[in-house]
Amino acid sequence: MHDNSNAHYSWTEPGRDPELALAAQRGDLGALFTLLRKYRRELWRVCFALTLDRQRAERLVHDTLLRAAKNLRSLPTGSSMLPWLVRLAAHLATAAAKNGTQAPGAEPFSPEALGTGLTEMERPVLEAFAALPEGERLLLALDTIEHISYPELAVIAKREVPVIMNQVALIRARIAREEAA
Repeated sequence: MHDNSNAHYSWTEPGRDPELALAAQRGDLGALFTLLRKYRRELWRVCFALTLDRQRAERLVHDTLLRAAKNLRSLPTGSSMLPWLVRLAAHLATAAAKNGTQAPGAEPFSPEALGTGLTEMERPVLEAFAALPEGERLLLALDTIEHISYPELAVIAKREVPVIMNQVALIRARIAREEAA
């Protein structure tokens, strides 16, 4: 069973999001800024997991928030904003990678780039995480770092819960094998 006890709130619970989204769609800039600011921290962590680079993550957050503001009308009625923002960020990151529009001078990820004192046990795990495709990194980050429940992951990824559970298990097993090698 997946432990969701560390989550402060449900990512998929709409709360005031629909009310603020409706106000923002009607031109209330205060509502728009409240809505976008509300999830900035979570969005940054997701963008960092996707890019593995602080500058690219900041750029992706910026681009995601701009795109969200322009396309707020496409937020499904009654939905939470955060899963929509995460899917938008993942789409923009994938498009940037395919189009070669990464930040100039962006280098491949290395654990040393984080500037932390990694142990010899942490280094192979982080390298294995970095080697994952963006979609798998995102899924694992949402599961492991954000402590998102499987049902919420299914909503965010638009997949069935058993599929998400299987995919996360396979990703974890692959990282464990690479770390052991």
